[in-house]
Amino acid sequence: MEEKLIIELDDDKIKYGVFETNEEADYKLLTKKISNNAGIEKGKILDLDQSAKTISADLHNIEKEVSKVFKSISVVLNQKDVFCTNLSGFKKLNGSKVEKRDLDYILNEAKNSISKNQRNNSILHILNSNFILDKTKQKKMPINIFGDHLSLDMTFVSIPENNLKNIKEIFGKSDLKIDRVISKPFAENINLLNLNKNLKNFISINFGNELTTISLCQNSSLVFFKTFPFGTNSIYNDIKQLCSLNKNEITAVLENLQDNQSGYIDKKFFVSSNYKKLSINHFMEIINARIKEILNFTFNNNKNLDYYEKRIEKINFFFEDTCIYKNLGHLFKEYLNLNDNIIEAECLSRDDIGTLYGAAELLFNGWPNEAIPFSNRKKSIISGFFERFF
Repeated sequence: MEEKLIIELDDDKIKYGVFETNEEADYKLLTKKISNNAGIEKGKILDLDQSAKTISADLHNIEKEVSKVFKSISVVLNQKDVFCTNLSGFKKLNGSKVEKRDLDYILNEAKNSISKNQRNNSILHILNSNFILDKTKQKKMPINIFGDHLSLDMTFVSIPENNLKNIKEIFGKSDLKIDRVISKPFAENINLLNLNKNLKNFISINFGNELTTISLCQNSSLVFFKTFPFGTNSIYNDIKQLCSLNKNEITAVLENLQDNQSGYIDKKFFVSSNYKKLSINHFMEIINARIKEILNFTFNNNKNLDYYEKRIEKINFFFEDTCIYKNLGHLFKEYLNLNDNIIEAECLSRDDIGTLYGAAELLFNGWPNEAIPFSNRKKSIISGFFERFF
């Protein structure tokens, strides 16, 4: 049996999961822990000593609980600095069979191009989205099929090298080696696809407290994502500034909106703040304006989605904030500009450890669309090959 420790550096929390495989190679969650973030903001390390101290204390408790000392971990992160780059590569076959080395060639050429143009970045994932042989899209890698022209559509996920160094440094203080760094949008979509086998072409918009990420999957493969430096806390911040209410008071008002008959916010909700006469209409105007702005940035005016929108079957809204999900989720759906009425939109509450399950699936079983790079020591440093999981 094999045990793996996975850690997610979330917006304002650190999440831990220990997973174990059994004799049938299935995995299960042994234990989990969620701690308040310290020294980490929006997935980036700002105070290394403080965050290392928190992680060290949490690690001690986890190791005591599972009676195991961990030497390595995998880290899931979400930062606005993570890049998603789409690239297409090709090779002329001149009537020969497609061989594994033909795909290796395309992948290596694409990887070298990314490395040259993103010199300060490290590649986290290489994802295969389409195999095309003689202008015909293939359902899988077309090995041993004759053709003239082979092309491959790929998605590269990369992170600034300095960000990666900081992550390694923080866990190095606990004598932990990092096995893999995993992009959160990738792990989230793996978990979503595992739970919904029929999903193929969809968009997910994950509204966190401090960050919002939109991701696009085509044929169950992640082909695009972007993380924005704002989340649903911006709604609370606008109301705080314009209505002089604190977050707890705002939450109470939102949860009782349906019961309001007077058209004004009841005096009982001003627990810590000084009472002032505020209309529900004014309160909702502030909320509506911010929701529209969030959706305009992430979806409505996002030019990266224009090519794919006609192929989308569903849009999933995930909310970290339960109060926003329950009381304002319908407004996010209402202000979504869709050119096709057939597209389904659904609001969902975010699973606290769903990302960890997605990461566990990747680590234990691999993922069909990910190409994993390996060095080939018998050849030169430049040469290499890629193995593909199916």
